[in-house]
Amino acid sequence: MKKFEFTSPHEEIEIAGKVYKIDLSDDKTVEYQQKLKKYYDESKEITESNIDSLSEEEQAELLKKQINNMKDITETLLGNGTFNELYEASGRSTANYMKLLLFLGDVMGEKAENVKSEALNHYVSRDNKQQVNRNKKKK
Repeated sequence: MKKFEFTSPHEEIEIAGKVYKIDLSDDKTVEYQQKLKKYYDESKEITESNIDSLSEEEQAELLKKQINNMKDITETLLGNGTFNELYEASGRSTANYMKLLLFLGDVMGEKAENVKSEALNHYVSRDNKQQVNRNKKKK
């Protein structure tokens, strides 16, 4: 009897010595993509702002907005309450924290690419075997 088992739709990652799980089910992946797009769009807007022309209050508000965006995407990916501990681990540095968010985006992208690659390799390998069998039959 042949047997098939599903793999876990979760990816475990270690950040600052602690293991976190990212749920990579279809529904969650769609949610992540929407949140990541919002985060990157708003980050671009913040990055393109002319900080020098802003008042101190406007600069503080911009930083607060960026931190809230980081919290939103982090807690969407890793669960409620994860942002504060990771922000502290980053040294309370948004520049440092952005590297974590880029890493998380890469992890999700790699997982999707691995699934596509495995499927492609399976079908290419199967097609090659079928071609070899056809060639053997012709001889």
